[in-house]
Amino acid sequence: MTDQNDLPSQQAQGDAYNPDTVSRVIMLVYGVMENGGPFWCYVAVKPSQYDAFKKAESEGSLDLYNFEPYGEIIVSAEGETPPSEVTQKVAEMYNADPSTFFQPIDPKAVIDQKISELKAREGE
Repeated sequence: MTDQNDLPSQQAQGDAYNPDTVSRVIMLVYGVMENGGPFWCYVAVKPSQYDAFKKAESEGSLDLYNFEPYGEIIVSAEGETPPSEVTQKVAEMYNADPSTFFQPIDPKAVIDQKISELKAREGE
């Protein structure tokens, strides 16, 4: 039998390995503003919403004004590409290697690997 007082700590421990709690998939989105000028936008996508995000992006139905279901908007600006300083800062914010940005990866496999490494470090 589980003591009710243990439930919050068990919940917290379970959340510690929930991909949506511990990680985001950092994506760079490009678009055209209402005035016709280009913009770029770094977004942090919840792993559970990655497929839905990619589908909306490919269909042209991605709504950056209502992005919360997918994750968070990190930073955006007018222009064709983000300055390298911005990319570096985004990498620092998410403890990522900026040289791995824009490389083809399987984000779900990478997240699973990172969670396995976290569990191993914590002795589970």
